[in-house]
Amino acid sequence: MTSTSTSPSHAEARLNPTRITLARELRGISKTELARVLGMTTRALQDYESLGAPKSRQGDLADALGVEPSFFALPERERMSPDQGFFRALRRATAGQRHAAIAAADVGVELYEWLAERFVLPKLALPDLDDQEPEAASAALRSVWGRGQEPMPNLIQLAEAHGVRVLSIPPNARTVDAFSTSRDGQAYVFLSTEKSAERSRFDLAHELGHLVMHTRVPPGHIQSDAELRRQIEQEADAFASALLMPRSALLADASREPAVPEILRLKSRYRVSAMAMTRRLHDVGRLSDWSYRQNCVQLAQLGYRSSEPGGMRRDLSRVFAIVFPTLRAQGIGSGSLRDSLGLTAELLHDLTFGQVTISVNGLDQTTVHARPSLRVIQGGA
Repeated sequence: MTSTSTSPSHAEARLNPTRITLARELRGISKTELARVLGMTTRALQDYESLGAPKSRQGDLADALGVEPSFFALPERERMSPDQGFFRALRRATAGQRHAAIAAADVGVELYEWLAERFVLPKLALPDLDDQEPEAASAALRSVWGRGQEPMPNLIQLAEAHGVRVLSIPPNARTVDAFSTSRDGQAYVFLSTEKSAERSRFDLAHELGHLVMHTRVPPGHIQSDAELRRQIEQEADAFASALLMPRSALLADASREPAVPEILRLKSRYRVSAMAMTRRLHDVGRLSDWSYRQNCVQLAQLGYRSSEPGGMRRDLSRVFAIVFPTLRAQGIGSGSLRDSLGLTAELLHDLTFGQVTISVNGLDQTTVHARPSLRVIQGGA
């Protein structure tokens, strides 16, 4: 008997449905929007995401979703959920932006795993400080990382040197300021580049606080328990403030009741925002309530409430500054990345703080002067 079923034949070659969903969410568009672009019904697209799409649509899907065709041939893997990470500003993001941020995490993990097959990356060195208060935890991390009381250097590179894998968030998900997660024994932090360099640096310190202080937060409780979420966010903020502006060092550097000019000097020394410095000076007792409010008003009038006039240069990655020129020198160009990861030049650029681009002839990168500290795995091409 001849079957009249419209379901796809098991023998028919089809694209991985989970990769179609991942690419769509990474792009930040709905099923309805994608169906319209592809000239099909939403119901038909739902079949694509549950059963797979015909290989004949591979190029159309890649063009619509901003990935390489090989993206859909990669194997299925477990997706990250919101309960598996700590997110800043998640509640003000749209559903599409939240999905895009989580999809970026999945793709960022794949990128780093690909790099780890070719380079010996630093091992993770994050202490478990779940039982400590933020001030003590920040001091403990400084001690483990061999930092004294001096201002922190490039925080991305310092985190990378201790095994934390730091990436940037693609533009369509940057309403989510930052987030962190642990995956297969590795720690990942994703940062928006929409904020000032100083505020992004604070976000990284905040995420490090989550990674060392909140290791025992029950999975699934972060987003569902508003009081728990508020508590751990406050703790991570306090940790970040103490990590970047150690109490004893700041008390030695700051006079009593400092005015705006001194605050701006201190904020440049510690490489933090003017508002963060003002808050910290109040917290450690150098500013009275009245002086704190007055300085905040004056700083806001000068434009420091929402930006950092004349701010610092953005911290950049040492890992990305090293691995991509090395790959290019080995003759591993854009074709290998396209085949292995299915990432376009634009996506790679968006995940690497804009440090990396891919030209027609191979891999390029922006200039970042940094001492190489990674070792190539021989034969890992």
